[in-house]
Amino acid sequence: MADIQLGIEATLSLLLILSIFYSLHLGRALTSLRRDKDELGRLIQSLDRSSGDARSGIEHLRQTTEVSARQLGKTVDQGKLLRAELVELCKLGEDLATRLEGRSVYQRPSLVSDGDDNTPLMTEVAPPEPTRSVGVKSDAERELLRALRLQRA
Repeated sequence: MADIQLGIEATLSLLLILSIFYSLHLGRALTSLRRDKDELGRLIQSLDRSSGDARSGIEHLRQTTEVSARQLGKTVDQGKLLRAELVELCKLGEDLATRLEGRSVYQRPSLVSDGDDNTPLMTEVAPPEPTRSVGVKSDAERELLRALRLQRA
């Protein structure tokens, strides 16, 4: 029985030594986990700060977008008004051109008579063609170009 008892004690000693080494290994693993837990806590805090910064950045972008949208809307509205004015000016210009075309034939008394010296004959004479130098603009063209430049600015 002494042999069996010796075998059991040797086996228990071996298991005890193995459990000591295993507990040392587990202790190191727990230390590593504690260290990693602290690092994980710092990472979580950093992530929380970053997400807060992102939220404030998104809010700032939203406000900036709203301001830009309002300004763009005003610019578009001004453009629509200017477009309407230009359409009206074009219509007025076309009406004026039509009226001027109607007056394009001048009537003036002729020096030749048909035998009766009391009534001069009327002849139709085309008006002289307007002469414009190349590059010279009328006041209306200059004003229109100035208005377009101001709108672009």
